Amino acid sequence: MPAGRKALVVATYRYADGGLSGLAAPEHDAEAFAAVLEDPEIAGFDVTMLLNQPHHVVGEAIADFYGDCRRDDLTLLYFSGHGLKDDEGRLHLAMTNTRREALMFTAISAAQLNEAMDACASRRKVLILDCCYSGAFPAGRTAKSDEGVQTLERFQGKGRAVLTASDATQYAFEGDDVRGSGISSVFTRHLVEAIRSGAADLDEDGDIALDELYSYVREKVVAEVPQQRPKKQEDVDGRILIARNVHWTLPAHLRHAIDSPISAQRLSAVEGLAHLHRVGNDLVRATVAGHVAALADDDSRSVSAAATALLQQIGSSRVRPPEVELPAPRAASAPATVERPVLAVPVPVPSAAPVRPPSPPAEPAPAERRRAEPPAEPPPAEPPAGPSLTEPPAVVPGAPENDAPVLGAGRTSRQAPPLRQARLLVLALVVLSGLPLTLSRLLAFEASAPNTADEFSESTLPWSLLIVGPLVASVALLAAGARFPRAVPVAAGLVVGEGLVLLENAGFWSFWFIDNNDSYDAGPALWCLVLGAVVVAAAGVVAVTRPPLAGRPGVRSPDWRFAVALLVVIAAAISLDGGPESYSFSSWISTSIGTLLLGAFALPLTLVRLRRDQRLAALVAVSLFGMWLLWFPLSELVSDSPRLGLEPSRWVARIVDVVLTLLACGLAQAGPTSEPAAASRTSRTSP
Repeated sequence: MPAGRKALVVATYRYADGGLSGLAAPEHDAEAFAAVLEDPEIAGFDVTMLLNQPHHVVGEAIADFYGDCRRDDLTLLYFSGHGLKDDEGRLHLAMTNTRREALMFTAISAAQLNEAMDACASRRKVLILDCCYSGAFPAGRTAKSDEGVQTLERFQGKGRAVLTASDATQYAFEGDDVRGSGISSVFTRHLVEAIRSGAADLDEDGDIALDELYSYVREKVVAEVPQQRPKKQEDVDGRILIARNVHWTLPAHLRHAIDSPISAQRLSAVEGLAHLHRVGNDLVRATVAGHVAALADDDSRSVSAAATALLQQIGSSRVRPPEVELPAPRAASAPATVERPVLAVPVPVPSAAPVRPPSPPAEPAPAERRRAEPPAEPPPAEPPAGPSLTEPPAVVPGAPENDAPVLGAGRTSRQAPPLRQARLLVLALVVLSGLPLTLSRLLAFEASAPNTADEFSESTLPWSLLIVGPLVASVALLAAGARFPRAVPVAAGLVVGEGLVLLENAGFWSFWFIDNNDSYDAGPALWCLVLGAVVVAAAGVVAVTRPPLAGRPGVRSPDWRFAVALLVVIAAAISLDGGPESYSFSSWISTSIGTLLLGAFALPLTLVRLRRDQRLAALVAVSLFGMWLLWFPLSELVSDSPRLGLEPSRWVARIVDVVLTLLACGLAQAGPTSEPAAASRTSRTSP
């Protein structure tokens, strides 16, 4: 039998005990949340709702809810109302007949609920508590425990996930007050909106998993009410899929690639479409099939062949049955105020486009032939707001990368796509920086003497190897990006790394002249160096904020990588510590600016999940900057006449800092990218 999806929604907002204030939110929260859960198009849960019921009715419902479960069922229990701690620190959920002086006999204790979950056969149990917590102490008595609620600790166990709106002995925030009418709590309001709009589908695969839902809702709640901190605890094998993203559309980077006039970009879209078809639900697979069918008639033979091969794979896999069947309708035998029946029907699976046979390989494509347009259907709407964590498509292995696009009658007047515009803008900025950077080597570096930078003590060797060489390489890679898209992330990494290198160099000399202004005056070469550094840094910003590298990185859940991030902080602190007592602030900045820039760039790199192309660009950038920072300590240590006068131990500390930071960045970015691996999706349950 197919796995079931059951939800029990409990809300209490009227209390017989006059000391428990009535709440405005729970009734509306429960109705909104129950409605979105029981929608067969979105979540398809079999929902039971209890409003303002005494503790014995709720207790029986909880016993039946968890007692009638099978191993593969997904259960979701939602409670909205008061959470009370007794003077021993034990947590109870208040019902309409709850009395504060008799919690043991008039409320649902956390211990009872925990035991019911332990006895449940289901391996996937979700508990969501949107509670306002407070103490329930008789007059003259205080709690014997701390002020926290420790909700997560009270509901630990294998096979369960717990989400809480708040975890402190204070009311959860409902607007500005717990009284009034018609206001939903911040937590549940965002919970409902995230599911209904599909905005919580952070990886854009068409499904909303519990971890995505929590991450989205927590960010929204904290942004609106910084004092309220939702929490999550999860010990479940695999992902828990809560709902479908019924508003799903093709991710923007794939739409740009499909519409690109460059055949290599369209070819790369085929692999991205293959991944979406592999991991997506029925809606995703049907949409993908339509776009693949259009690419099968592309005017580029390599694109057409790859899309036709993918269509054949899609056709052979289309006969598999749906992964999960939604629950059948059940009779509405209970009163409407206690139980809400669900009318659940199977979601129709749209039929994909038919397979088109490949074009005969012997027949060359005419130069005037236009690429086939997608089927005559309304264009997809813009995707819901939110970060895109799906990895940009890569070129299909084995396909020729130098297949030039054939421009037909309607193609020549077409505007350049955002991808091309961003690449050309970065290329233009890098080329533009060549003039001030060249002048910085030819003009006087110090105003009172005609010495150039090389003559003033700025060696040409590191400048040529670590500045001129990478900049020239980035220009070549950006120019080749139209034919070799995989060169773009490397070029972007070189540009970002060069921006860091030049900012460090310009900053070092600027603060050096400030510290020595009584003896030396900065010449025009320094101002050219500063201008060139700013232009290259601007090119780096454009490179990482425009397609194809654009996209918000995912934030990692707390894991071992946080220890790696701590290693970066410790290494930087060791490097920055100490120095001659005679150091002024400007002198300290001039010698420490490299360490500060490296730490500021590397620390976030250890805490975020990047796509494969973003990861490549970031590691190229930090490696190039690290080599620049290693050059000067090593040259000072081997030199017979050091120029900066620092103790060798200071240079050794700098070398250790750079090496540890580079290792930390590489270690933190090792493993899976922000794109979920296909293998991890094979055993998932789709709503």
